[in-house]
Amino acid sequence: MHALIFIMSLLLSTQTSASQPFNIKPHEAPDVCNASIAQVRITVNNVGAGGVLNVELYDDPEHFLFKEGRKRKVRIPAAEGQQIVCMNLEQPGTYAVAVYHDIDGNRKLKKQWNMLPREPFGLSNNPGQQFGFPKFSDAAFTTGRLGADIVIDLKSPNH
Repeated sequence: MHALIFIMSLLLSTQTSASQPFNIKPHEAPDVCNASIAQVRITVNNVGAGGVLNVELYDDPEHFLFKEGRKRKVRIPAAEGQQIVCMNLEQPGTYAVAVYHDIDGNRKLKKQWNMLPREPFGLSNNPGQQFGFPKFSDAAFTTGRLGADIVIDLKSPNH
């Protein structure tokens, strides 16, 4: 009985947070996808419903996954299944993308005691599970004149 009450409260809180107005800042909006210009076109698989999908672009290996190393962050409402997010590039280069599903939409990635994510996440190149912090080189890809098309599979964190 307690488990049923707990599950019902989770469902109700998820529906409540999903019905709150989604506030996206202008600089967080994705660009219109266009295969004939320099942009990263990211297909994200395994997205859950509700909350916010955050897609972050990095080009600084020394500050990968840190705010000061982030080139751009895009946020969209999370929808069940597959979503495509596009970001225009100033120039071709070597980049890495990190994606996480902010389930409660609080604009923060929940982390475990060891700083690994507690919410679904993924990186470009879909590197395998590893110990410690991911490296830029594991997720890096090089774009051409027309950018790049990449696929990221969100993974549920191991608790």
